[in-house]
Amino acid sequence: MTAAAAHATTPASAPDPSPAARSGDRRSLAFASLDDLRADVDRLLERGGGELATIGEITPAQNLWHVAYFIDHAVTGFPFTMPIPMRVFGRLIRNRFLNNPIKPGIKPPPGAPDLSQIVFPPADTPLDDAVRYLRDSIAAATPPGAMRCPSPLFGRLTHGQWVQLHCRHAELHFSFLHPRA
Repeated sequence: MTAAAAHATTPASAPDPSPAARSGDRRSLAFASLDDLRADVDRLLERGGGELATIGEITPAQNLWHVAYFIDHAVTGFPFTMPIPMRVFGRLIRNRFLNNPIKPGIKPPPGAPDLSQIVFPPADTPLDDAVRYLRDSIAAATPPGAMRCPSPLFGRLTHGQWVQLHCRHAELHFSFLHPRA
């Protein structure tokens, strides 16, 4: 599914008032596979009656779509590159991102391109569309060797490294999600 196809017209779930979301608790997650991502979202949706809440600044649909975008483009290729100094730095810190939790609030350095309009969908993106995009992206990325496109920041990654990176990325974004009460 293309990024444009992931957008439709039904309303998205918004940041909201589940008890966990109201308390500001982020979930502690540790994913080992892309199937773990799908299973976590399925559990949340089942417990939330098909709806999600977030304690963050972006909607649940934006969280899911954003993670799906990077999984999708690891297979299909990214439509942007990063400046050379950032790519050099990315290669130096790659293992830290592959092997350790990613902290929230990472801001691009001065001079970095503003990619927010590319890598995040509009706030009114429907949750169902984001879930479908995530599932489709995971299905396309799961076969060994499917993720062969270079990362705009980290360069060439093996399939296993891509899985690690997507797991760390999803742990960060999905930690803000809770079932809607």
